Amino acid sequence: MNVGLSGRRLEATALLAILLLALTLRMWGLEQNGWGAEYYTAAVRSMAANWHNFFYTAFDPDGFISVDKPPIALWIQVASVKLFGFHPLSVLLPQVLEGVASVWIMFHLVRRRFSVSAALLAALFLALMPVCVAVNRTNNIDSCLLLALLLAAWALMKAAEEGSRRALTLSMALIGLAFNIKMLAAFIVLPTMVLVYFVSAPKRWQQRLVDLMLAAVVLMVTALPWVLAYELTPADHRPFVGGSSQNSMLELLVGHNGIGRFVSRVKPPATAQNEPTGAQSLTAAAPAAAGPGGVARPPSAVLRLFVHAPAGPLRFADGQLLAQVGWPLPFAVMAIVLGAPKNRFRRPLAPTHLALLFWLCWIVNYALVYSYAGGIMHFYYLSTMAPALAALAGIGVVSLWGHYRQKGSRAILLPATLLLTAAWQLYIEVNALGWTFDDLQKPPGDWLSWLHVALVVGTLVAIAGLLPNLYRQVSSWSTHVLVPAALGLGLLALLAVPLAWALSSVLVAGHGVLPSADLYRLDPVVRNAGARVRGRFGQSIDTSKLVGFLQANRRGEHYLLATSTTQLAAPIIIHTGENVMARGGYHGLDPAVTPEKLARMVKAGQIRFAMLGDVNAIGRRMGADAVGEATADWIGANGKLVPQNLWRARRSASGPELYDLLPEAGLVPASAGSAEREGSR
Repeated sequence: MNVGLSGRRLEATALLAILLLALTLRMWGLEQNGWGAEYYTAAVRSMAANWHNFFYTAFDPDGFISVDKPPIALWIQVASVKLFGFHPLSVLLPQVLEGVASVWIMFHLVRRRFSVSAALLAALFLALMPVCVAVNRTNNIDSCLLLALLLAAWALMKAAEEGSRRALTLSMALIGLAFNIKMLAAFIVLPTMVLVYFVSAPKRWQQRLVDLMLAAVVLMVTALPWVLAYELTPADHRPFVGGSSQNSMLELLVGHNGIGRFVSRVKPPATAQNEPTGAQSLTAAAPAAAGPGGVARPPSAVLRLFVHAPAGPLRFADGQLLAQVGWPLPFAVMAIVLGAPKNRFRRPLAPTHLALLFWLCWIVNYALVYSYAGGIMHFYYLSTMAPALAALAGIGVVSLWGHYRQKGSRAILLPATLLLTAAWQLYIEVNALGWTFDDLQKPPGDWLSWLHVALVVGTLVAIAGLLPNLYRQVSSWSTHVLVPAALGLGLLALLAVPLAWALSSVLVAGHGVLPSADLYRLDPVVRNAGARVRGRFGQSIDTSKLVGFLQANRRGEHYLLATSTTQLAAPIIIHTGENVMARGGYHGLDPAVTPEKLARMVKAGQIRFAMLGDVNAIGRRMGADAVGEATADWIGANGKLVPQNLWRARRSASGPELYDLLPEAGLVPASAGSAEREGSR
């Protein structure tokens, strides 16, 4: 009994250590990420203002237009803001806690049918997964999505093992809630869940079919009420649906958040991604951010935020994608190879077979979807693949260790897999960092080179410690001390590079909208001189002089400003709480305002100032100029261009233009006090 109690304490201590590691990676230096994804942060401030905005996920305080996502993740952020006040950490904290909670659930999912060691390793791998660390340090909604999916996975496994209709319906209810976090992205895992339950549940096939039909009803009942409530509300009693062209939540569901993920509306990002956006050009005259020695950040620093691997079966050969989650793949493969023959395949499946089938189908399911997604694809989507890879990798390491200790024909698989995983990581690094294999053979010259030397040397030393014990008896000391130490060294060596990738999101400020891990951000001088990157991405736009001017010239108008997109509107809303109309939504593609409606609003004294030319390069490539052309022409014809020196920190020959739609009222310069007050908020 004392041994059991001691074992449980050791298990709890190890799990606590992993959770503290996960928390540290997600909290350390979090303040450097500022407001995260300002698009969502502005919505959180607006939603916290009143219940109407809260329910309809309003982007702006007036509830003119909504964000292009459902509400649950944002509701949690609003709750945090209400509890702790509106500041960056209160907005980012929920995602940190969701990430740590996911690690805890990962442990229990694996622990149900496998050893404590496998569960602890799975939790550790998920805690260190580079893309998960990056996502959990922003207010991106994928952290909440992953937590909901893991809870649904727990219920589904219980349902499949026991044939429990109640657990199955609970799983589908949780998927329905996940739908209200990120719409159809939550349904990607559904084929896996249906297959696993139908194959595994210890019931007749007719009963399993009935259970799945009932579960489908529960799924729809939990998924659709908010969407239908939004759709059935008269358009003049709710915000315009951001991300839609017909002001329809159903269109958003099927279009932007459905077909739009597979059918691209924009050419693959190339040099256009390096063009300054309209909003950024408010401060464009300032010199570009520089790395060590005053070297300007090259275009590749920006381009590496985007997925360039083309859709198709070889997309996941791309090293930058694999570096986010793919490093433990050899261990995951060995979990399947060693676990599949362990018991005979027959219905109902053995619990271990069921778990292996579930995680394998999870990986295959997401890999197929992400490989062929020809529309919107970002690195942070891969966080949904991380749990399955972490679970199988943890199971795989323990399975390899078990066969190694039995000294059978499969004992060689442990050192072989360590070597294969090291080689796999080197492939990822060569591909992701733009190295050649000749570069790897050169003497190490910087810490990045030494990191990979540690990977190779640590792995080889570990293998050398394992090989003598393969087929012959060795001393008891070697069996109980040296061999486990060798395995521990091998795992530490293999974790060094993924940890460095994870730290790229901890030690350097991340991009709130496009979170990802990138080892380049940690190194000021890399082997490729054209890719010297020391990045601080996603800095907030300085709007202090603009806001000071607008406030000084306000004559009771309801809106402080009308912008083309949310990019310029978001920081103004965050720092002032003022009503700003983002008339074109996120990319400038939403026809929320017609020239006629704008004319009526100007005549009624609701709007005085409007911005043109603040659509970024991506929005232009997607057709924002054509969508907003009629309204832009009306503004240009009926407004008067405001001199740049009145509202811009620096003059520029390009960039956005501010128009006064009531020029007869006259203009006054911004007072120094108003600009300082806005800048200090």
